[in-house]
Amino acid sequence: MGSQTVVGLPSAAQPRCGMLDEPMQVLIVEDHREIARWLQAELAHYHWRAEIAETVELAVAMARRQIYPVILLDIMLPDGDGIALCRRLRSFTNAAILMVTAKIDVRDRVRALDDGADDYIVKPFAVEELLARIRAVLRRSSGDRGPVVEFQDLRLWPEERTAEQDGQPLNLSRREFSLLAVLMQNPNRVLSRDQLLEQAWGYDFYGESNVVEVTMRRLRDHLQRDGKVTISTVRGVGYMLRSAHE
Repeated sequence: MGSQTVVGLPSAAQPRCGMLDEPMQVLIVEDHREIARWLQAELAHYHWRAEIAETVELAVAMARRQIYPVILLDIMLPDGDGIALCRRLRSFTNAAILMVTAKIDVRDRVRALDDGADDYIVKPFAVEELLARIRAVLRRSSGDRGPVVEFQDLRLWPEERTAEQDGQPLNLSRREFSLLAVLMQNPNRVLSRDQLLEQAWGYDFYGESNVVEVTMRRLRDHLQRDGKVTISTVRGVGYMLRSAHE
């Protein structure tokens, strides 16, 4: 798998993914100046114009003065709580708000979403993932979720990196999502462990001897026990996604 540009590890030699659809203004609310300026430079490569606010009050003033279709909002700011700021911003703007945070507590993420955030991403993160999340949020707001992969009662949106079963969202980790995507693109076909490793994650995980088995077990736990699909183990060969009623 190709390398990814990760926040906090800038590199001019990193490959870049496809352009975002249209240039637009982005407000970066981040008090860590190095991260903010580096992220601003990364967005500029895609012809997006980003401005930076390092405090709560400056962010509010800028968002009132200028329309920003996208706001990247740090959850920890020097003069206030990013989640409270999200609530203030939501009272007067329809911008797509993505919380950017180093905090991984589920309660913080739930608070952010309940108070108006459209999505969140946890530091450190790959810029490619951030761009994908921005595209996904903008598509959802326009009613366009992009291409969908379907099998039985499963639906998966590769560009959004979201999936659902029988209309209910599946809360999958990045590894679980990638594994499900490969299985759904190859239904009723037995895939070996090596095929799953290469197609889901590339060669980065070959040193982790049980990554497929562990991720497969967690993925199975997410799927409805009375659903229309099952993941079968073909002993000595691999795994297969198939109808549960065959």
